[in-house]
Amino acid sequence: MVASVLPGLAALASAIVPGVGQLMVGRRRRGWVLLSVSAALAAAGGWLVAARPLMLATWWVQPTALRWLLVGNGVLLAFRVYAAADAYVAARQTSGPASNRPGIVALGLVATAAIAVPHGVFGYYDVIEQDLIESVFAAPTTTSTTATTVATTVAVTVAPPSTGEGTTTATTAAPPPSTTTTTRPPRIWDGVERLNILLLGGDSGPGRIGVRTDTIIVASIDPQSGAAALFSIPRNLKGVPLPAELGLFSCNCYPDIVNALWDYATRLPDPFQGPGPPGAEALRLAIGELLDLDIHYFALVDLNGFVDLVDAFGGLDITVTERVYDPSYPVEDGSHAAVEFLPGRYHMDGHDSLAYARVRHDSSDYNRMARQRCVLQAAVAQAEPLQLLRSFPRVAEVIKDSVVTDIPVDRLPDLVELIPRLDPSEVVAVGFVPPSFGLSRDADGFPHPDIAVVRATVETAITLEPEAAREALGLDAPGTSCGITEGAPAE
Repeated sequence: MVASVLPGLAALASAIVPGVGQLMVGRRRRGWVLLSVSAALAAAGGWLVAARPLMLATWWVQPTALRWLLVGNGVLLAFRVYAAADAYVAARQTSGPASNRPGIVALGLVATAAIAVPHGVFGYYDVIEQDLIESVFAAPTTTSTTATTVATTVAVTVAPPSTGEGTTTATTAAPPPSTTTTTRPPRIWDGVERLNILLLGGDSGPGRIGVRTDTIIVASIDPQSGAAALFSIPRNLKGVPLPAELGLFSCNCYPDIVNALWDYATRLPDPFQGPGPPGAEALRLAIGELLDLDIHYFALVDLNGFVDLVDAFGGLDITVTERVYDPSYPVEDGSHAAVEFLPGRYHMDGHDSLAYARVRHDSSDYNRMARQRCVLQAAVAQAEPLQLLRSFPRVAEVIKDSVVTDIPVDRLPDLVELIPRLDPSEVVAVGFVPPSFGLSRDADGFPHPDIAVVRATVETAITLEPEAAREALGLDAPGTSCGITEGAPAE
């Protein structure tokens, strides 16, 4: 019986482990050669996964590396096809004409699937990842320096990049005369003590004009220690400072609430020229001036895209600590509906998660800021790699449609390298909400910042050790609770 389907069995065996099929039919030399190559490839892959997972992660965010991975996938596919076909031919030569053609065909189909499916899936995901990275992230900022040497030693100074994270260095070239071109971008954090990224949530959709940045958070990271701080800015904060050299308003500030600044800069873009959209540049300047931090990059997420992301992940488990109610909540399609969440544990889909994070009626912007952090914490805590893998094509499309950023594509590996250094339990999370931090209200009830107090708070948060900073500022440890006052100073 086995002999009647031996060619199919040999092909299937070498499709799974190249070389095994050859050994089955007595082609020992070729079988051991193919098996040795298979073992070497498996060992190299296992070593990378076990010993160099960070290297693999950085490859997955580099378009050039992704293209080489695609080529490698094709070469490995060709190797396995050859091994299976060679085992089939060898078995036919050993056993003679096949006597069980249906069985051989069935085994051949299984072997084909064993070869084609994993390589096809990998290639599909590889192409999606390339398209995602090149669609969302900014063009590379690779610095190219050409130094020409003469008979005497010449010092060449390389200017730091315009984003501000580079450093000025001097290199010395010696004779004989030659011309050398070097292309090597500095690491994303070279020359800075803190890497500061402005995270924005844009509330746009039917019936709304422009983009309202209802979520404004600055993530500040010490790239050496991994210590991180999150600074949440209320959407209704009035009078955020602007650089005096802009000369836009007599107060050297934006007189309206800060979530309208993006739209203002979009309509009057001339003073806000930069690598990103005018709205992003305006907020970068204003929030940087408020916190006394250099904002290096920004990322804007359309909050409505969050619905599709949550649905792709299968929903979120969220604990509601206080009643949330809005009789006329603006739904994503522009209609209105009543929304109510009573205290308790919920499994929320994307629509409910967004509603819980956005509702302001019978509440406040500060309550909403806390709820948004709860939703984000739930999303991070409940993200499962296998679910992400299954949902990746859909997730990639949502990200392409919902995210705008000026982070250059060639800096992504540096950000990936920072991830293992971050400890979520050590994050210092500050919400600049009244009545603390010197925020006072005007006649219309809008808070105005006491810039000196805000800057002193930031200085404390980023200079002290996380535990000491939280104690000095009266903050709870992250993750202690997900109540309405989480991240706000103790009263």
